[in-house]
Amino acid sequence: MRSIMPVKGRLLTPTKVLVTLLMLAAFFLPAPFVILSPGDPQNILGSAITITGTKVYPTSGKLSVTSVMVTDPDSYITGFDILYGWVDKDRAVIPRSEVYPEGETAEQAVEEGAAEMSGSQINATAAALSYLGYKSASKIVVLDINKSSNAYKAIEVSDQLLSIDDRTVKSSSELIAYLGDKKPGDLVTIKVIRAGLGVLTKSIKLSAREDNSAFIGINIEEQFDFPFDVKIKLEETGGPSGGLIFALGVVEKLTPENLVRSRNIAGTGTITTDGRVGPIGGIAEKIIGAQADGVEIFLTPTENCMDIKNLKALAKQKSGNSGKVMKIVPVATLAEAISLLELPDNAKFPSCQSFT
Repeated sequence: MRSIMPVKGRLLTPTKVLVTLLMLAAFFLPAPFVILSPGDPQNILGSAITITGTKVYPTSGKLSVTSVMVTDPDSYITGFDILYGWVDKDRAVIPRSEVYPEGETAEQAVEEGAAEMSGSQINATAAALSYLGYKSASKIVVLDINKSSNAYKAIEVSDQLLSIDDRTVKSSSELIAYLGDKKPGDLVTIKVIRAGLGVLTKSIKLSAREDNSAFIGINIEEQFDFPFDVKIKLEETGGPSGGLIFALGVVEKLTPENLVRSRNIAGTGTITTDGRVGPIGGIAEKIIGAQADGVEIFLTPTENCMDIKNLKALAKQKSGNSGKVMKIVPVATLAEAISLLELPDNAKFPSCQSFT
């Protein structure tokens, strides 16, 4: 049998140069990813919530909205950035498509985040006042119309939406649910109130999305006539995830009972006008940010419990310089969150363990 001697492979000099250039390009060329990192919790019990026209009670402690810092869709993310994000345990690297729609610019992302924040503040106020027993008249108003849909020109911005196929519409979720059984090309009858013209009835053929689901082509918002003025303003924060904490802040300022009781409390979660708490993104980064700020109780949507990994490791981490372990407490509604905050300090709180 012929013996075979191993021979050290050689690359021609031009090939070496090409391989080197390709490796360097992989580190310097832009990549379709975004980087998430923990943001600093923002206490809303100061000037973030302003209420006029009714009695407001003093507060104590901190009730903070948590956030995630995320690179914008126009950011130049290189291989070096991605490698650093993977090494840093406080950062996360995810595909850009999971955060931003295809083609969305940084300016569009900011506008969308601001709109979502505004909507969450309205929902939070409505949920808080409803919990406290206040009645607020509301209406569904058209905010925007898709120019490529059949609703364009048939429906106008600021029209008040009354019904679809004689079914009263009270929220966008109700409208979406009703359209779930419809097909593109189906006709629906829309009734609206238009300023100066009264009630109008429009027959609209449903349009098709890319997944072939049906849609009308209107963006709607529930608007309220609250019994007094509630303004919520938080700088440099967008999106809907502050809803739960905003609602708790409004309740805290409108009731003599002190829910926070000088504690450091933070949390996250969307909220509906009837007080249901919904899941959010970036939960791990928000928990890390809360721990660094010395938060004692962190309220998380129950539906996010499945996203919280390595719970034992999180539980063992001490919160800030307080030396205490931060409690991660799941909630499904505003009422549940309030009842948990009313518990004595030595009470046993629910945890995400039973939901994972």
